[in-house]
Amino acid sequence: MKSIKYFVLLALVSGLGAQSFTKVGTAGAKFLNIGLSPRAMGMGEAYVAVANDPSAVFWNPVGPANLKGDAVFIGYMNWIDGMVTPAVAYTHDLKLIGKITAILSGTRIGGMQEAIVDEDPNTPELTGKEFAYNAAQIGIGYAKYYTDKFAAGVVFKAIYEGYGSYTSATSFAIDAGTYFWTGYKTLRIAMTLQNLGADMKPSGTYMQKVMQGSDLVDIPYEYRNYPLPMVFKIGAAMEAIDKPDMKLTVSFEATHPTDNEETISIGTEFAYKNMLFLRAGYRIADPNSYVCGLGTGFGFRLKNLSLDYSFSDMGFLPDVHRIGFSYNF
Repeated sequence: MKSIKYFVLLALVSGLGAQSFTKVGTAGAKFLNIGLSPRAMGMGEAYVAVANDPSAVFWNPVGPANLKGDAVFIGYMNWIDGMVTPAVAYTHDLKLIGKITAILSGTRIGGMQEAIVDEDPNTPELTGKEFAYNAAQIGIGYAKYYTDKFAAGVVFKAIYEGYGSYTSATSFAIDAGTYFWTGYKTLRIAMTLQNLGADMKPSGTYMQKVMQGSDLVDIPYEYRNYPLPMVFKIGAAMEAIDKPDMKLTVSFEATHPTDNEETISIGTEFAYKNMLFLRAGYRIADPNSYVCGLGTGFGFRLKNLSLDYSFSDMGFLPDVHRIGFSYNF
C-alpha cells in the first residue's frame, strides 16, 4: 500500500516543480476533483443536470436552488488507501431572495515517507521520517430561480494545501452553474464551470544540488506556481418514467477538464415511492488517462432524512465506497 501512497502524492504535487508537455497532469489541488456526492457517483457521475439534493452544491453550485427549505449534507469516504475525505454542506432558504450555502470538504493522507534526493533523482534516500498531506476547501454560495425555468448559482471558496511542515499553498476560486427546464416533458439542461481561480504557489524554498565549478553546492529555489484543476461540465436529464409512485431518471454528462482528457457519463436512478432509490451509471473515458468504469448505489428516505451509498469501480486501484446523510428541515 505504500506504493499507492507514493503514486497519489506524486499526482497531487505534480505541478510543484516539474515541467509538463501535455495537459494531462498539469494542475495541482487534485483533491478538488474527488467526487463528494454519493448520489452523483452512484449514477456514474452523470449528475450535473439532476443536482437536486443537499450534496448537489459540490457538483453544480446551482443545485441548492432545487431544494425546498433548509438542508444539510454530511458525507464521508476513504478514498484510496485510507485517504480520509469528509464533506459538509448547509443550505439556508431565504424564500424569494434565493438560497445561500456553506460548504467545507478536505482530505488527508498520512504516513507519507520523507526522502532526500542527491545527485541521482532516480535513487531517493528515505530518511525514516513521515509527514501528512492535508487539503481543504471552504466556501459560501448563492443560488436562485430567476424565472420558473432558469436558475443560476455561484460558490466563492478558499483552497488550502499543506505538505507537512515543508510548505503550503492557498488560493481562491469560483464555481458557477446554470439550470434550465426546456419545457419538453421533464427535460432539463445544466452546465457548470468549477475551480476557476488563481494559480497556487507553495511558500518557502527548497534546496537543489547544483555543480559550481568542481563543487556540488545546495542552491535554494522557489516552488513553481501550479494551476487549479478547472473543469467544465454540461449535461441533460429527463424522467423516462414519471408516475406518482415510480420514477426513472436518465442522465447524461460530458466534462472538459483543463488538465486531462474529456469524459462522457451516462447514469440512471430508479425511485420507488420517493423512499427507495437504485442507481447505476458508467463513465466513458480514455483508459490511459482515467480510472473509469461502473458506478452503482442506493438510497433510502424516511420523511426528511436520507441515506445514500455508492460504489465506484477504480480498476487497478482499490474500490471506493461513499456514504452520505441528508436532512431537509
